[in-house]
Amino acid sequence: MNTREKILIESLNLFSIKGYDSVSVRDISKAVGIKESSLYNHFKNKQDIFNTIINEYSRRGNEFFHGMRITDEDMQFVVDDRTITMYRNMTREQFLVIAGQIFEFYFLDEINVKLRKMLTIEQYRNAEINTLYRNLSFDDALNFQAKLFTGLMEIGSFIKTDPYMMAMAFFAPIFLIFYKYDNNEHSLAEAKELFNRHIFHFNEIYGTSSSCQDLK
Repeated sequence: MNTREKILIESLNLFSIKGYDSVSVRDISKAVGIKESSLYNHFKNKQDIFNTIINEYSRRGNEFFHGMRITDEDMQFVVDDRTITMYRNMTREQFLVIAGQIFEFYFLDEINVKLRKMLTIEQYRNAEINTLYRNLSFDDALNFQAKLFTGLMEIGSFIKTDPYMMAMAFFAPIFLIFYKYDNNEHSLAEAKELFNRHIFHFNEIYGTSSSCQDLK
């Protein structure tokens, strides 16, 4: 790890605990083990460090979702025939793999956990961060899921109802699990088990006879 990367890591550690305003360049330099003047060889100021961290958060999210075939080349959430067919034809084992990857991305990835905590604090200080936090944590996920459910309803895999409310019903328990077990690594196995149970229970409620029965 080079000095620039250490600055980003230590800054993220401090921002995720204290918040941006309560952390000084001196605090960051001390945590990294360099002089304050040396920090400016890598970043213009504290805001530059913060902006770089935010860009890293967006990049990590984009790479993850693109790898899951949820976003296109422009990193936009997309629901097309290929996406719908992929979800419709999933076996239980394939779905568990995807669910596990999503769980680990949000719950177990140390960088993502700290990035989320930082955004949670900073959303009240900065309107742009508030918008970014809402989009990444809520709006993008709900809109994508609503579009996916609409497509799955059209081919008969789910009962026909309000797709956005179905997306709300899908994500609300996930967020409850998320916040209940957040910062409690001793209960992660229980959280993951509840996560999987919720997904299967959701399919039992909204799925039809033509949905992926292997999920039940």
